[in-house]
Amino acid sequence: MLTRRRLLISLGSVGAPLLLGWMPAARADYPDSPIRIVIAFPAGAGEAEARIVAKRLGEVLKQPVIVEAHPGAGGNIAAAYVAKSRGDGYTLLLGVSTFFETNPMIYKDIGYQPADLQPVSVISEQPFVLVVNASLPIHSLQELIAYAKQHPGKVTNATAGLGSPLDLIAKEFMVRTGAQILNVPYKGGGEDTLAVLGGFADMLFGGVADVTAGIQSGKMRALCVTGNRRLPHFPDLPTIAEAGLAGYDFTVWNCLSVPSSTPPAIVAKLHAAIVTTMASPDVQTGFDRIGFFPTSSTGEELSKRIVSETEIWRAVLKKSGTLQQQ
Repeated sequence: MLTRRRLLISLGSVGAPLLLGWMPAARADYPDSPIRIVIAFPAGAGEAEARIVAKRLGEVLKQPVIVEAHPGAGGNIAAAYVAKSRGDGYTLLLGVSTFFETNPMIYKDIGYQPADLQPVSVISEQPFVLVVNASLPIHSLQELIAYAKQHPGKVTNATAGLGSPLDLIAKEFMVRTGAQILNVPYKGGGEDTLAVLGGFADMLFGGVADVTAGIQSGKMRALCVTGNRRLPHFPDLPTIAEAGLAGYDFTVWNCLSVPSSTPPAIVAKLHAAIVTTMASPDVQTGFDRIGFFPTSSTGEELSKRIVSETEIWRAVLKKSGTLQQQ
């Protein structure tokens, strides 16, 4: 019969390895229940992107992938929610570059630290289309710059809120051109687009899916694309560099991330599944429809990109007066 002391020794030498042995078995079965992709913006191209990815990723992982919106505060609510979730691979964040690079420099308290999130892979690059309300006497980028300089602080630009990609691109545009434009924040979800359509705001840097109908209806006039390549939707529309702002290239990247406590084995399995997902023809077709360029990366590549781009944005925010004291 085992004494109490001998029993504890037995548990220490045998029981612990057995307990540890159960854990890899559970991880090997990952995933064995539905996965959530948390998004920060409940409507528009961002939601469409998430649903395109969720459908195919669920097929690859053989589990349902559900899209769940936690909007608000420039994405901080969604990012903080995922950062504080269990690192078990069942809660993912569809994050925008601003969550990692600029939000910590704009907001006093974002509710999380970028280090709390581990990027798994980039999934897309998103350029924007610069549009104006068609009633304005503006037909080119150079005419917009001249008009804004003639009416300093009077030209209104609709954004999805402080720190959003649309807010940042407008700030960089002003820094690069010297034009004084008034940023008007909206709640997102298409409200910024509706503001330009209705004549309540003069201009917008909008996603392709958000502005196409307005352009086709004649209520919006497209001037240029913010990235370094033309869009299949508007092949005759010049890039912003071609339109006269040399060297200008603005795209937002989107990625899937998990809490930093997520085990490496789960991260590796997710990464492999995401790479397979992004290479799928149906995903590429869906992304083309909403004006996104599908891609993928390693977590290490993305981490290096965040470091380099953060310093670029620090300079832009400082010049625009938006940088919080660090």
